[in-house]
Amino acid sequence: MKRKDFFKTAAGTYLACAGSAILAGQEAAPAPDKDERERRAREHEERFKRAYILTLMENLEKCVDEPTRVRMMNDCGRACARRGGLFKAAEDCRGDLKTFVARMAGGLGAENARFLDEGTVHWSYPRCFCELVASGPDRLPAVYCPCSVGWVMEMFEAVLQRPVRVRLIQSVKSGASSCVFRVDAA
Repeated sequence: MKRKDFFKTAAGTYLACAGSAILAGQEAAPAPDKDERERRAREHEERFKRAYILTLMENLEKCVDEPTRVRMMNDCGRACARRGGLFKAAEDCRGDLKTFVARMAGGLGAENARFLDEGTVHWSYPRCFCELVASGPDRLPAVYCPCSVGWVMEMFEAVLQRPVRVRLIQSVKSGASSCVFRVDAA
């Protein structure tokens, strides 16, 4: 055997023995089953979505003037309201704000949908109901919540068939324990 071939063979044998010694007693981890792979894929997708939304909102806040971003987010909320199942309930109550608020109080709780006076409605949610961000991120820049203002506005305008003013008092995504709106419907 030539010296060069001897060293190649010896080195290969050494590496094989060293690898066996390192792996001795270790069992190969079983490949995750299909359900586990799907769960991991969903978790990854959810983390990706959260990071993407957060980055989008941060950039919107940095790069777009406030009136434009508020209008953009209001429009997104309005479109979301029109696509949702509750919009039909608003349309069914056309012209009857008291019935609409009473129906919504049945689902949200009387403390969350009530009249403050004849033309002012207290509208609140005990948690974030936005399907896009309810599960996270926990906090978002203030630029996000005008979307909810647009949603509430669209619902009340569908009932009243005229413009209303909606003011966001607080939101879960800005750190509050609930989302609270004041709807001036007079």
